[in-house]
Amino acid sequence: PSSSEASDVYKRQTQDTTTSSTAITFNAEIENSEVAWKGEVAGIYGHNGVINITEGSLSVDNGAIVGGEFVIDMTTITPTDSSYEYTEKNNPEVLTRHLSTGDFFLVDSFPTAKFIITSSEEGKVTGNLTIRDKTQSETFEVSSLEITEDGATVKASLIFNRKDYGVAWVHYMQDMILSDDITIDVTLTATK
Repeated sequence: PSSSEASDVYKRQTQDTTTSSTAITFNAEIENSEVAWKGEVAGIYGHNGVINITEGSLSVDNGAIVGGEFVIDMTTITPTDSSYEYTEKNNPEVLTRHLSTGDFFLVDSFPTAKFIITSSEEGKVTGNLTIRDKTQSETFEVSSLEITEDGATVKASLIFNRKDYGVAWVHYMQDMILSDDITIDVTLTATK
């Protein structure tokens, strides 16, 4: 859907959630939630790591997700892979610094990213993802959803095109191609 259509859907769902006596909103448990990321240089190696959720909420009704909003702290991006041998000039700290520059996420200017749920259907949650102040509609594939009276746990995955968000770095070695796809795996725990 277009951004205005997505916004209209989200507004309708927000209104429904606030007026429904059965809708419940849970707050994200930061310490029990995780965003894992992965990017690849085609055919050679890849990098993966984690990044922190700083705040968020998830609204559910009749066993389904009906809304939510999450803020991601881009300053906490941390590589955890061992895809190649790290050296003094090529180590996790160097990679973290590079990912924080204008080549990638420009975290000094854009320290947070955000995902706002606009709709959901069985196995999918769609929302507006904002990175570097650019917003696109994206859809997570939900692999697990557990809802109780006290909380909810969701596991979901998304592959998005980095160039849609101004992350346009090109690998300095001509025969290596940095994939446009970034994979995000989210485990979110939320409670009352």
